[in-house]
Amino acid sequence: MGLNVESVANIKHVKRLTSSKAIAMRPYYFLLVIPVIHQILFSYLPIFGVVIAFKNYRLGPGIWGSPWNNFAHFKKLFTDYFFGRAIRNTLTISSLTLILTFVMSVIFALLLNEIIHMKFKRVIQTISYLPHFFSWVVMGGFVYRIFSMNLEVGAINSLLVKLGIVDQPIMFMANKNLFVPIFLLVLLWKEIGWGSIIYLSAIAGIDVAQYESATIDGATRFQKIRYITLPSMVPTMTIILILSVGGIMNVSFEAVWNLQNPLVYERSDVLSTLIFRKGLLESHYDYSTAVGFFQNAIGFVLVLITNKIVKKLNDYSLF
Repeated sequence: MGLNVESVANIKHVKRLTSSKAIAMRPYYFLLVIPVIHQILFSYLPIFGVVIAFKNYRLGPGIWGSPWNNFAHFKKLFTDYFFGRAIRNTLTISSLTLILTFVMSVIFALLLNEIIHMKFKRVIQTISYLPHFFSWVVMGGFVYRIFSMNLEVGAINSLLVKLGIVDQPIMFMANKNLFVPIFLLVLLWKEIGWGSIIYLSAIAGIDVAQYESATIDGATRFQKIRYITLPSMVPTMTIILILSVGGIMNVSFEAVWNLQNPLVYERSDVLSTLIFRKGLLESHYDYSTAVGFFQNAIGFVLVLITNKIVKKLNDYSLF
């Protein structure tokens, strides 16, 4: 069945509009060139280097000249004590981080949204966002200083001694059992404000008329949060949760590296620090690549599984 004259005219009109929009957007397409090139050079081309995980890599012969190892490095993973320890520590720290930061970021966003005085709200937001922009090198130095055993600079130990809670300064940063709690507190302090931004954006998109109707019906603030704010945040929370679960095998290298020391390796050594130590410090490039490949493969599988589960539970998913 052929198209009539009106349909053909509509199609031509749509094509002209599309073409004119494409021409108008040409400067923005040009701006995409730099990030696309960056992604190709630093994200896609290096993927070919993963092949050394399947080889006994030697610098002389290079990647393609090195012999295949019949999955020897992957077999070694499951018998390596340090790999097992890193897996355990990674899952422990990541799981606690996911629960703590996810929940606290949502709560903090809800609390900020309830502040009526705008100037006070901006001050709180600025104070909470500020630590995010400090490098982990600065944060690590600051944490080591406030937990120092030197009572002149160690604020925590100085306070504990003066209050009579302890007689002698505590070795906070040398106690392996205290590493995870200290790490979580520092991470929460540094990232809670920044993590709440996306939830505040989701809250800002909620129709004000819903709150007005709820007010007329006599709803309290907590009822508005429960029945309007939180349900409206579910799509955003779902996407963040899926991505966070996908990254559960990846603990921030900068955070751990700047807070750990040899005395707390038993609790602080994670996959990212193991990869760095094996690859760059010990020059076992092939083995460290195998560890990294395993880490990313598990993360990818977790994203797929989490997305499928969430998709069955509700209509919101990553894909």
